[in-house]
Amino acid sequence: MQIDGFTVVLMGLLARTLLGVLFLVFWLRDKRAVWFLWWSAIFFLGDVAALFYLLNQFAFSSFPFGYEVAILIAAIACCWQGARTFEGREPLWLPVLVAPTIWMLACLVPGFLETASYRVVLSSLLLAPLAAMSGVEFWRGREERLPSRWAIILLFASLSIFFASRIALVGVAPFPFGAQPVQTNWVGAFSLILFLHTIILAVLIVAMSRERLEREQMLKAQTDLLTGAFNRRAFLAYGERLIMRHRMAKKPLCLLLFDLDQFKELNDRFGHVGGDQFLMRFVAVACSNIRPGDFLFRLGGDEFCCLLPETDAGEALTIAERMCRRIASTTIRIGDEPVNVTASVGIASTDRFGYSLDALLYEADIATYAAKAGTKWLWQGPTPPAPAQSRKSRLQPACRLRSQGAGFAARRDVSSRHAQFLLRLSDPVGRRFGCGSPISGRRPCARR
Repeated sequence: MQIDGFTVVLMGLLARTLLGVLFLVFWLRDKRAVWFLWWSAIFFLGDVAALFYLLNQFAFSSFPFGYEVAILIAAIACCWQGARTFEGREPLWLPVLVAPTIWMLACLVPGFLETASYRVVLSSLLLAPLAAMSGVEFWRGREERLPSRWAIILLFASLSIFFASRIALVGVAPFPFGAQPVQTNWVGAFSLILFLHTIILAVLIVAMSRERLEREQMLKAQTDLLTGAFNRRAFLAYGERLIMRHRMAKKPLCLLLFDLDQFKELNDRFGHVGGDQFLMRFVAVACSNIRPGDFLFRLGGDEFCCLLPETDAGEALTIAERMCRRIASTTIRIGDEPVNVTASVGIASTDRFGYSLDALLYEADIATYAAKAGTKWLWQGPTPPAPAQSRKSRLQPACRLRSQGAGFAARRDVSSRHAQFLLRLSDPVGRRFGCGSPISGRRPCARR
């Protein structure tokens, strides 16, 4: 099949001009999207390179040869910088200037322009790494899960391999694929490959920009504006998916439900500004004491929930103990007055209550209510946990046991339909704090 090189180059020039204008308009509409400006420059530089080629081949045979390659190298270098700005990194101006300069200096060497193999090898050595670095930048940002990300990484890998393959073909293929005499079909095929990469690249850049915008809007809709924690909508969405995933894998998951103590009194005393500071400080402390894979949600008011993936009741208890200590030892200043942050916590595990988000939330709410009602360390279940003595010894350096309240006190709770074992603790200055955990056992008992 005959491919007319002039037609393909001309069509590519017109298409890149249109894309360059569109991307420039996108940038003017949103100046924060700086990558659109870089990609607009890429398309315009490609137009200039194509124009130089057309003038050299079809209009002025004496036009200085090599300029179009230098401009093409600058365009691919701008691809790299566009990828960097898309990922939130500062652009590197040095590659944009140095790579074309190397080519232009090589053109000054006698015999370089007259030897096609030299031109093919050097241009490929400059173009292939620049295209590869563009793909690397998008790969570095893979934590932002955009559906089109891997497609654009593969596109730049393809472009890099295409440029690098010219070195292997230098002795066998016609120019511009190799260094053999020029053939019209090969020029058209080369231009068509670049044209297709350009069109696909433009589509993927627009797609990724839209996916990022949609992702940001979704995160805003699922984020509590005051504290920065996930909101109730996110809890229902992420919670159901986590429950389903753990049910299929038959792995445990725990839910912690926090209720801030005396929040209403504090809000009435210091106003909404004081209450807001209280909530923000609690979230900061909580986020600093959970694991990277855990999720913190604000369900509403002073109620917060934490989902602990692949965590059994014992591990959840350890996390809750650590968080209770840190929260109880936290003091914030509202105006000139110090205020202590305390919370009651209920724990529910899929090992005990099954893979139902509603059931976990309900049982954790019962445990939290019992913790706020009068006790501050709450074991919820038919019997207290076996390693109670070792836990007591671990807590003594940070908490002082009250002699009249140390130990387990059992009572019946009609709403929960099982005994709740309560261990009263206080910190060295008398503040009380708490958490709850479902513990399995055989029958109720009490220790005094």
